[in-house]
Amino acid sequence: MASSCPECGSPYMPTAQTIPATTGETLARWHRLVKSNEAPGSAEAAFIRTVASDTGARLDFLDSEISRLQSRLDQLQAERMQLSDYHSHNTSILSPLRRMPPEVLVQIFLWTLPSLQERSGGVFDTQGSPWTLAQVSSRWRGISLSTASLWSTVHVDFDHDLRHPEHSDILQTQLQRCGTLNLHIHFYGRDEADSTEQLELFDLLLEHSARWEALDIQLSSALVPRLAQLRGRLPSLRRLWLQWDSEQSQVGVDSITCFKSAPSLVDAGVNNESRFIPIYVPAHQLTTYRLHGPCKMHLHVLKLAPNIVEARIVAEFDDEEAWPAPGAQAINLLHLQRLYVSNERMLDYLRTPRLADLGVQPLDEDLAVDSLDALFLRSGCAPQRLYLKDVYSTTTTLAILNKYTFIMTIVLTFFEHSIDAMDAHMTLLTDVSESPRLREICFGALQSMPVDYPLFLRMVVTSSKFPSRSISHGSTWSRSRPCNACCSR
Repeated sequence: MASSCPECGSPYMPTAQTIPATTGETLARWHRLVKSNEAPGSAEAAFIRTVASDTGARLDFLDSEISRLQSRLDQLQAERMQLSDYHSHNTSILSPLRRMPPEVLVQIFLWTLPSLQERSGGVFDTQGSPWTLAQVSSRWRGISLSTASLWSTVHVDFDHDLRHPEHSDILQTQLQRCGTLNLHIHFYGRDEADSTEQLELFDLLLEHSARWEALDIQLSSALVPRLAQLRGRLPSLRRLWLQWDSEQSQVGVDSITCFKSAPSLVDAGVNNESRFIPIYVPAHQLTTYRLHGPCKMHLHVLKLAPNIVEARIVAEFDDEEAWPAPGAQAINLLHLQRLYVSNERMLDYLRTPRLADLGVQPLDEDLAVDSLDALFLRSGCAPQRLYLKDVYSTTTTLAILNKYTFIMTIVLTFFEHSIDAMDAHMTLLTDVSESPRLREICFGALQSMPVDYPLFLRMVVTSSKFPSRSISHGSTWSRSRPCNACCSR
């Protein structure tokens, strides 16, 4: 029978009532019955019925108590949830974000804009910033929609053929939100994607070409004819990067001249992978030059570009006889500070007295040292940063480090097929006696490739003897995109 607790008055049934006192002999007999199929005697059955009745009552009581307590627990949890929501609403009212000045929020919003690498697939990425900022609260929406700089970078990517009737509306909305600000256009066409939609969106952007400040474009066959409409309509264009989607995109194209009359263009880059097509730009205006073409084209442009500060010269599409003999008078690039060449022979044509960063992809590692010698002697320069791309021989690297003591930073990048060369260079630079003056050592992989991290760690530990030295490792983005460094890393 249930009793009441003398402290709180709650009903309970004493546990002692469920298990009556038994002798050792009775308990032993009970254990034998439990562990066998033996039938109990009459007296034993009567005793066990009494015990079963008492334990059944106790179980009924416990079930009732559990139900009562569960009901109470449900009430408390519901109350807690309601109170928690109320508490959250009150604390959110006191949040510092509500008192944060709009101009500070704007700076935070600008930092949320994704880089090109962080963009998701699809023609438009509306699942990230700035689109999602307008969905947080009315205040954030008001600030984001009134901040034109959040919307001035337009990214249209047809790497995935996802035709959608709303794409035109999305682009129109973004162009309206950026107001009258100059535009940074990233437009990546594809021959395999729907050409109708590519032209539709590009034509919409063409209506605002007077406000294009930067253009990064990947040309498909359908887009090439549209470029003629840009002639004379690019008064604000300062930066240009042009590449082709495929060899098919270049069929029937002899040259591109629409950018030659761009009055503000100072940074021009072109990637011709399959076939050289002349892209005419106002060379006399350029301060940054990143072109992919034959040696004679580079020499012609550089002679017309005295203000170049940064140059990335990829010399291809040349026969051996196409390289002219270096003249007695080198091309004088008085302002050039950052230079990358894909062939060390290009150095033989240049004089660069202010050169600070030099990148080389040696085709002949023995000749590379001779070309460096001649450049430094002719120019009287002492660059402190050296980039070596896909150098196989540690002998070449060691000769350069020992000979040019003014080099303080070395950056070594390797292709996937040159894992052994990267490991050999890590081993070389683990011996600090071979490079005591270096302050910074960087390793990079041009594609995803395995790294011998134990070897890298040994190099780091050894270099810790020089507190001023830093070591880093990273991989580069495999997709062709404009590179602002003098060496593609």
